[in-house]
Amino acid sequence: MWQKINHWLTRHLLIAPLPIFAKMVLLYSSIVFFILLTVSVVTITSVHYIMNDSLRDELKHSAVSAVQYLDAYGKVDTTIFVRANLPPSMNLQIYDGAGHLIVDNGPTHAVRKRSDRYIDEAIRTPDKKPLPTNVQGNESSEFSYYQMWTDSQGKHYYLRFSQRPDKETGFVSLLSKQLLASVLISLILTIFTGMYLMKKSLAPLQVINDTMKTIEVNRLDNRITLSDNKNELHDLAVSINQALDRIEYGYKQQQQFISDASHELRTPITVIAGYTDLLCRWGKDDPAVLDESLNAIRSETDYMKQLIERLLFFARSNNGTLIKHFTKINTAELLQEVYSEISLIDKDHEITIRQNDEAVITAEPGSVKQMLRIFIDNALKYTPAGGKIILSCMADEKSVRYIISDTGIGIPEKDLDRVFERFYRVDSSRTKETGGSGLGLSIAKYIAKANNAELHLSSQLNKGTTVMAVFQRCSS
Repeated sequence: MWQKINHWLTRHLLIAPLPIFAKMVLLYSSIVFFILLTVSVVTITSVHYIMNDSLRDELKHSAVSAVQYLDAYGKVDTTIFVRANLPPSMNLQIYDGAGHLIVDNGPTHAVRKRSDRYIDEAIRTPDKKPLPTNVQGNESSEFSYYQMWTDSQGKHYYLRFSQRPDKETGFVSLLSKQLLASVLISLILTIFTGMYLMKKSLAPLQVINDTMKTIEVNRLDNRITLSDNKNELHDLAVSINQALDRIEYGYKQQQQFISDASHELRTPITVIAGYTDLLCRWGKDDPAVLDESLNAIRSETDYMKQLIERLLFFARSNNGTLIKHFTKINTAELLQEVYSEISLIDKDHEITIRQNDEAVITAEPGSVKQMLRIFIDNALKYTPAGGKIILSCMADEKSVRYIISDTGIGIPEKDLDRVFERFYRVDSSRTKETGGSGLGLSIAKYIAKANNAELHLSSQLNKGTTVMAVFQRCSS
């Protein structure tokens, strides 16, 4: 609705779009005005109805008193005005059976009251049009009530009680003006107080706006100054600050990732360039130099290939293009498949399956298999020849746990929380010797999160490492 109003004002009246505080004041004032106007109309209508109803009751009560007096007195004369206790504002005209006015306490100028159509019609056709039984008249002019009385001789008299609601109408008119003035004054006060309160309440939005304008790529550390007032705007500022914290952390992670990736790529390129120069100088005539250079170039090329593939993995995952096809997976079959493949490749370690429970999980099969390979590959790299690699799949009623244990060199306790970071290495020199890039466990962590799994890592130096991936079990 506000968009339509803003569009109409902007287009037809060339008025700039209203600020949010003006919209709120306008809405608030409109609601208050509608409520006050509704209350005023209801009040005036109620008072008007009550006063008119009271006037009708007064007419009927006066008619009853007059008839009782006539019954007791037995004849019609002007004493009825005093003895029947008629109010001073009550007019009474009494007509005889022929329709002639015989008694009247009304003003002398009211000649039109000397004849009454209801009484004339009741005299001419008493069966078809008798006297009305309800109060007649117009609320803005006069109310009339009719009563017939018959004396002891059988003569009929027609009594017409009437009263003008001048005082009532005047009171309602005065009340209407007072209420209208009160509504207008209240509306003006509402607008000014609303503008003050809205500006004060929305002042934190200006602080938020000013702070957001200062945030740039090189100034991501700016934060919104929080007030002591615990309200919705305070919560909004907290949420924005938390979002800025995440953005700053992500930006720093990205910069660190770019720096680390550049460094990792620079080293093999430098090695390849060096051996290429060596080949150009002496490799053509020296078989030993040629063989050494080719082996080194092949090794560095394989390392670069692995590094680039893992960098592309993160690029695809960060851009949201890593498609996950969740299906039901037989956990025992998956572990057996990974075990068979690793056993064919590695002959220097003792690889065994200690326990392989059959259960069903919902995940993306290829990524889960890749995660297990990363864990096993790390176990093979950092376990001396002849060491043991133990694979397990344990299932209970709620979860399935893949466990890979080794008897390798282990990880220092201070490094356990950081080994899943990209490019982090416990020992760069030994990692270089094993061909690691520091990205494997980061990929495994991403895969676990994407498949709703939890990772747990424990290790002791020179005793071995155990990594566990916990999946939620589903009904088969």
